[in-house]
Amino acid sequence: MKTFTITKKEALPESSYLIEGEISVESIEAEKKNALAKFQDLFAIDGFRKGHIPEKVLSEKVGDLAIVEEAGSLALEKYYEAIVNEVGIAVIGQPKVSIIKIAPGQPMSFKIETAIAPEVTLPNYKKIAKEEMSSGDESLVVEDKEVEDAIKEIRESVAHHKFHTENPDDKSGNHNHEFKEEDLPELTDDFVKTLGKFDNVEDFKTKLRANILSEKQLKSREKKRLSIIEKIIKDTKVEVPAVLVESELLKMMGQFKDNIASMGLSFEEYLKNISKTEDDIRSEWKDEAKKRAVIQLVLNKIAVEEKIEAGEEELKHQTEELLTFYKDADPLRIRIYVETMMVNEKVWKFLEDQK
Repeated sequence: MKTFTITKKEALPESSYLIEGEISVESIEAEKKNALAKFQDLFAIDGFRKGHIPEKVLSEKVGDLAIVEEAGSLALEKYYEAIVNEVGIAVIGQPKVSIIKIAPGQPMSFKIETAIAPEVTLPNYKKIAKEEMSSGDESLVVEDKEVEDAIKEIRESVAHHKFHTENPDDKSGNHNHEFKEEDLPELTDDFVKTLGKFDNVEDFKTKLRANILSEKQLKSREKKRLSIIEKIIKDTKVEVPAVLVESELLKMMGQFKDNIASMGLSFEEYLKNISKTEDDIRSEWKDEAKKRAVIQLVLNKIAVEEKIEAGEEELKHQTEELLTFYKDADPLRIRIYVETMMVNEKVWKFLEDQK
């Protein structure tokens, strides 16, 4: 059974590519059960437990077109990789996937617009990684003072929270209260048990020290990784597609807006306070966005050279897990994102093993 047909493939400017085609009726029909399963948790029908609605009843509630559309999306997600492999292109970044035409009993027409990997010429990345990983590691120890300072911060944080709980009408906005030692909660076995699963003060200090050491190790690893990739990209030859730079800018801006919102500010207020426009910020970030794009291209190229891939079972598991948190997200985009993160981490570990 032919699952899909490619009807058009065309190289576009700036390392982009267009694919048009059809998913067969049989392929869509094969996904209907999975489509219905996704609708189970979205509907509540009197007389049936949520998640246990009979297929016939659920089909009548949802409607044939909605089921076919969902089944078509699942089929496109399932065969996306096979589609781009048949065309013979190496895609990068997040594709723009559109369903052009769909109806019960008919093939589904789709369109994919994606960036394709440009030619990347790497230096001897194994040698660079080996030199960096063989260089002397800084000695990572946790001093007693670091533990004591961390404990004081925790005690001050608890005191701060208590102050605002007991003074809900305080409108000063002051988050830098000065607390005297006697105003801070006493470090006792009972107190540390309120902070988490700690048996006593000594157990708390031991686990806190281990946590501080773990943070130091993480920072040290990130420092090594940055040093390796900086030296690799310095001697890498590549023309970066504009669509990749724009994709990185969108990710950076999205994360930044989330950070601003978490501080209780609207993005518009923030821009007004700093007397800048969003375009001003995008312009300032363009070089960093291009650098991030180059790093991703380098990691992709090393993955190809070393035949590093994401395991299908783990990829499927992590994709499904992420979709439970982002139920409205495009499953195909989530899968591509997860696959990219998994492969990136494997490439980093490969580079770290060059000792």
